[in-house]
Amino acid sequence: MSPASGRRRLPLAERREEILKTATGLIASSGFNGVPLEAFATACGMTKAGMLHHFPSKKALLVAVLERRDELDFASVIGTLEPARGPAPARALMTDLVQRNLTQRSILQLYAVLAAEALNPDHPAHSYFEARLRDGRAMVEEYLLAWHPRPGLAAVELLSFLDGLQLHWLRDSEIDFLAQWELFADRFFTT
Repeated sequence: MSPASGRRRLPLAERREEILKTATGLIASSGFNGVPLEAFATACGMTKAGMLHHFPSKKALLVAVLERRDELDFASVIGTLEPARGPAPARALMTDLVQRNLTQRSILQLYAVLAAEALNPDHPAHSYFEARLRDGRAMVEEYLLAWHPRPGLAAVELLSFLDGLQLHWLRDSEIDFLAQWELFADRFFTT
């Protein structure tokens, strides 16, 4: 392939990572439905046929983008998979996660856009988001809030607060996300 065409050969793993990073950015800015497969390919310097070699469909690409996000999030907390024994360690863990999320605005935007689109039962990520909410809430109950007298209700409250704050912050970057989190955490993580 000639340099003039913008296309270049990359090892398979590098190409896949490039596609996933590029797709993440495009979906975050335009939504899944707003980007045709050809646009993903063009942004990566590939043909549509080349893109289909790595991901057999646009839906497969979307699922890979979501799975990559989960893998990165899981890797960030792999060493902390013991249940928090009280409010202080739970708060410290959540504060670490909040601070990590503040460094990945495009990922938060991607998640917010796709979660809204996937409310439609016909969306290819509808089942993914249903399972992720159910499993995420169960993990929060078991690993973060087992000390709480009502862990199920507390998990919904915590996740709802964070989802809402993220949406506000994505719309208005002047919001001091960390200060808002700390104000909420002062009330939430008490016994």
